[in-house]
Order: sequence, then structure tokens, then C-alpha cells
Amino acid sequence: MANQFVEIRDGTAVIAANINKVWVSNGGEVFVKLRDGAVYTVDVAYGETLFQASTRIKTQIEAALA
Repeated sequence: MANQFVEIRDGTAVIAANINKVWVSNGGEVFVKLRDGAVYTVDVAYGETLFQASTRIKTQIEAALA
């Protein structure tokens, strides 16, 4: 089902189709950028690497859009 929500932070979810970009910053955070230009920090789980967190969000986006 298209346009499902993806939770990026505790209590913050966005529509998957509105996410344009997911990236890891040099400062050690994972961000998502929405179509309207808003940028949000993604929660990284305890013991999860930044790469794992970005991959997890990308996988959730793909699943929500499938």
C-alpha cells in the first residue's frame, strides 16, 4: 500500500512518499529530507551503527511504497 507512514523518531512519523533523501552526516547523525525541505534526525537504536540505521529507514521506505 503506497503512502504508508514511516516512524523516524519516537512519536514522529512521515509519509514514505514524501521522503526525498536519507543520509549520514559527518557529525554522526542520520537525517531524512522531505519534499517540502524539512529535515529530521532519525533515531538510532542502542547498539545500531549509523549505516544500519540508514539502511533500516531505507528498507522501511521501500516496504511502505511497495
